[in-house]
Parts: sequence; C-alpha cells; structure tokens
Amino acid sequence: MMPRALLLLFTLLPLTATLNTAVADESMRLSVKPVLCITDKRTPSCQMSFLVLWESAQTGYYCLFNDFGETPIRCWSDERSGRTEDERIVENDFQYWMQDDSSELQLAVVTVEVLRLDSDDRRRKRRTRHVWDVN
Repeated sequence: MMPRALLLLFTLLPLTATLNTAVADESMRLSVKPVLCITDKRTPSCQMSFLVLWESAQTGYYCLFNDFGETPIRCWSDERSGRTEDERIVENDFQYWMQDDSSELQLAVVTVEVLRLDSDDRRRKRRTRHVWDVN
C-alpha cells in the first residue's frame, strides 16, 4: 500500500508544482530591441537605447518594469498596446516585464543578455580543431 501511495504522490507532484508557479499571460506580448549587449576588456558596459513594445488582447492598466528598480518605468491606462524607449548603461543581464494593476504576476518577460568577449563565455566559444585531430 505504501509504494502505491508514494507512486501517486510522485505522479501528482509535478502537477501541483506547475499549478503553483506564476505563468506568463499568453494574451500579452512584449518585445524589446536590442536584446544583446557585447562587451570586451576596453568597454565593460554598453550604453544602449531600448525600444520596448507591448500588446495585449485585453484593454487594461499595465506597467513596464525592469530589474533596476521597484517602481515602474512607465504605466498605461485603458490601453491594449504601448511603446516606450529606455536609455540604460548595461553591465549584466537583466529583464523587462509587464504587470497589470490587479496582481503582481509578470504577464510577459524579456531578458537582455550581456556577452563578454574577453571571458570564457560558452556562447562565443567555437571548436578550433577538427574532430579527427589527435593533439
């Protein structure tokens, strides 16, 4: 009886975990351009202008946030879409997200990545030897 109860528990555990996590709203679209900053030893940061566009299936009160502060960058009232520009000096990865006034649920999220050319970043590593090289 005990193994059957454990099997049922492990079967339902992923279901309860997905029910409790905050899922982004599929009716909200968020677009940020550019989404990549490339740095090196001479320039450890990027001064960038981000174009942020969003669109929702429903009219509402929406606010744009990022990881740099707790206050919204901008809010829109009774809107289904919006656009803004955000000037930033970027040194590390960060996120933009949309939130409505009725909850703290992130409706849509976009991550801006920083690629460091002087580091051992896996995204820029390429195999320099042929597969058949023995050395």
